[in-house]
Amino acid sequence: MAVALVAAVQGAQPAFHHKSLTYWLKAYASAKPGTDQERESRVAVQAIGTNAVPQLVEMVADGDINRQQLAVTGFTILGPLGAPAIPALTGLLMGTNSVATVFAANALGQIGLPSLPALMSVLTNQNYNAAALAALALADLGTNAAPAIPIFLRDLTSQDRFVRERAADALGNLRLQPEIVVPALTNLLADRSVASRCLALGSLGRFQAGARPVLPVIIPLLQDPAADVRVSASNALSEIAPETFKRPTVAPPK
Repeated sequence: MAVALVAAVQGAQPAFHHKSLTYWLKAYASAKPGTDQERESRVAVQAIGTNAVPQLVEMVADGDINRQQLAVTGFTILGPLGAPAIPALTGLLMGTNSVATVFAANALGQIGLPSLPALMSVLTNQNYNAAALAALALADLGTNAAPAIPIFLRDLTSQDRFVRERAADALGNLRLQPEIVVPALTNLLADRSVASRCLALGSLGRFQAGARPVLPVIIPLLQDPAADVRVSASNALSEIAPETFKRPTVAPPK
């Protein structure tokens, strides 16, 4: 049985049971969740294992968005087995191909914990777009992304409002360490940037009951001069205390 799981090389592309990596990725992507086709395709890609990495990296760099999406699917299946791709994916993330940077970040997030050092390094880079994508990818690491929390907390006080906004959104995506993150996000509710205040409110809402202590700070924002802040405050309150604050209903068009 173990011999059967060894991937053979078919031409330039790795294969399993005489079917190419691309074949199995497409089969997995088109399969309905929980079906035999999904399970068989996942087993095939996992059997190909690290032999798939060079091909997947090449696909991420490809100009064909369908192949790039399949590559991310491959890294999703491989998870930490895709770690040998981290240096190449980090290079793509820092590159000038804006589409490839997005898929490279997604792939790094799907690899998981082994990507943490690379993503944290990019997060502190001067390349804003790459850092923003790294922040999004870190959310895929779940609790493994906890070491990045101090970076985001520091960025909440940046002189650059875009950095503050990025950090506020990332902290809500992670939803970790509410005892220190919720107060830090609350401080941002007085920010001069409307977008910063809205993103802070959105992130506080994601903490749900964990943000209850700051309800007295959020409630007055229902009367904020900025309409976007009022809406964000209402939405946050409906997540934090749904039994008291309901999302406003929108009347259907007549």
